[in-house]
Amino acid sequence: MKKRSSLKIMLDLMILAKVHIHDLLIATLSGVISFFSSTGIAVLAALLVVRLGGFINVPFYKITISMAILAFVRGLTRYLEQYMNHLVAFRVLCTLRDKVFAAVRRLAPAKIEGSNKGALISMITSDIELIEVFYAHTISPISIAIICGITYVVLISLYSPAVALVTSISYLIMGIGLPILFSKWSKKIGRALRREIGSLNNIFLDLLRGITEIMQFSYRKRAIRVVEKTNKSLVDHQAVLIEQLALLLALEDVIVILTTGAVILTGILTGLSPSVLLPLAFGVFFSFPAIANVASLGNGLSQSLSCGERVLNLLEEKPVADEVTDGIDLNLEDSSNPLIVIKDLSFSYGDQPVLEDFNLEVAQGEILGIQGESGCGKSTLLKLIMYFWPLKIGEIHISGHPVHKITTQSLWRNISYMTQSTEFFEGTIRDNLLIAKPDSTEEELREALDKAAILDFVDNLEHGLDTTLTELGDNFSAGERQRFGLARCFLKDTKILLLDEPTSNLDTLNENIILDALKRNSDGKTVLLVSHRDSCFKICDRVIRMQDKQLPDKARQRLRKIEVQDKQSSDRARQ
Repeated sequence: MKKRSSLKIMLDLMILAKVHIHDLLIATLSGVISFFSSTGIAVLAALLVVRLGGFINVPFYKITISMAILAFVRGLTRYLEQYMNHLVAFRVLCTLRDKVFAAVRRLAPAKIEGSNKGALISMITSDIELIEVFYAHTISPISIAIICGITYVVLISLYSPAVALVTSISYLIMGIGLPILFSKWSKKIGRALRREIGSLNNIFLDLLRGITEIMQFSYRKRAIRVVEKTNKSLVDHQAVLIEQLALLLALEDVIVILTTGAVILTGILTGLSPSVLLPLAFGVFFSFPAIANVASLGNGLSQSLSCGERVLNLLEEKPVADEVTDGIDLNLEDSSNPLIVIKDLSFSYGDQPVLEDFNLEVAQGEILGIQGESGCGKSTLLKLIMYFWPLKIGEIHISGHPVHKITTQSLWRNISYMTQSTEFFEGTIRDNLLIAKPDSTEEELREALDKAAILDFVDNLEHGLDTTLTELGDNFSAGERQRFGLARCFLKDTKILLLDEPTSNLDTLNENIILDALKRNSDGKTVLLVSHRDSCFKICDRVIRMQDKQLPDKARQRLRKIEVQDKQSSDRARQ
C-alpha cells in the first residue's frame, strides 16, 4: 500500500471536496463568529465584575443586553457551522462511495479475486464513514483556529504586547505542537486498527458462510478462539488510542490553566490595571476552545486519515487489465473460422506459472470440452479469453482479432460467461434475469426459461416470475439456480458461451437437464465447456485434456488452493 504523509492525505481529501468550497467558507465564517461570540460573552462577564467593583462606569443594562445578543448569535452561528460542515461531509461521502464502487468495478474481477473481501467491505462502509471526521471536524476547525488565534493575539497586543506573546506561544503549542506529536504517535496504531477491522470483517464473512460446517464438525471452539484473538488485538489498539486521548485532553487543560496564570502574572508585573487585566484573563481562558478543537485532531484524526489513505490508494490503483475503449467492435455475424485461436499462450499468477505454450483452435459452432484436474489452468483460460487478465506471452484471437484490441464492452457483449456458482441478487426471478438483457419482453423471458428447462417450475410457483429470490438465491436448489443462470445466457443470446464447471455441484439428474438444454439450444453457438467430470462431455463435439505436469509443484498447489477456496466459499454461501 502506498504510504502518504498526513499532510498529503489531507490535501488529497481536500481536492475531493473542492466543489463544496463555498459551503466550507460559510461553515468557517459561522464558526469564527460563533467563537468570537462565546469569548465576547466571557469578556463581558468580566466587565460586569469590574463594573461591580467600581473600576468602570458602564451601564449594567448595556452589558447584559450585549451578552444576550452575543448568546443568540453564538447559538445561531454554531448551528450553521455544524450544519454546513456535516452537509459537506455527507455530500463528499456520497461521492466517495460512488467513486469506490466505480473503482472496484474498474479493478474487477482481478481485484476481487486477489483481495481480502472483508477489507473491501470495511473500506466501503466504516472507512468512508470515519472520513466524515475529516470533512466535518477538521477542515473548518483548522481554518477557524487560525483566524481566531491571529485575531485574539492582535486584539490582546493592543492592551499588552507581553500578554499577547505569552498567549501566542500557548496557541502554537496547543494548535501545532500537540496535533503533530499525537498524530505521529497514533498514526501507526490507526493503520493497524483499520487492518484488523478489515481482517475481522473477513473472518465473520467466512464464519457466517460456513456456519453449517462449524456446527457439524465441532469447529465452534476454534472459531471462537479465532474471533477472540483478533478482537483482543483490536481492543488493545483501541485502548492505546483512548489512553492517548485522555493524556491529550489533560495536557490541553494544563496548558489553558498555566497560560491563564501566566497572563495574570504578566499583567501584574507589567502594571495592567484590574479593569484591563480581568477581562484579558477571562478572554484568554475562554479563547482556547477554538484552538483545542485542532489539538484534539492529533488523536482522533489518525484513524480518519488512515481510512482516507486506504480509500485514496484504492481510487488510484491501476487495473490488472485496462479496459479497451478505442478498440475493434466485435462482430460475430460474419466471423472467420476457426472462431477462437490461441497461440503459444503462457500465463503466471505473479511468479507462479499456470499455462505454458498452450495452443488451441475452436471452430465456429463447435461444442468443445476442456478437461483436466483442478489446478491445470482451465478456469484461467476462460478468464483470459474474457480479458479479465492481460496477456503477456502468447495470443488469443476471436474472429481474427486479438482480444487486447477488441473493445472490452464489445467483447463481453458477445460472450456469455457462466461459472459453477451463478450469482443472484436479492429481488425477483424477473429482476435477476433482466440483468442479462434489461429490455427483454415477457415472451423473451419465458422463452429463455423454456430453453433452460425451468419454465414449468417457474409457472408452478405462486408468484411466477415475480417470486422473490433471497440473498444469494439460497431459497432455491443448486440445480434450479444453475438453470436460472443458463436462462440468463440464453436470454443474452450470444454466439459464444464459456461454461466453467456448470454442473460440478449438481446431481446426475440436474446435470443431465442442463446438458440436454445446452445441446438443444446450441445451434449457431460456439461453446467451451470446462469440467473435470467425464459425464459433462457427452454433448461435446470434441474434448481436449489440459495437463498440469509441466507446472512446478508450488504453482500447481497454489492454483488448486485458489480453486478449492473459491468452490468452498461458493458452497458455504448457498448452504
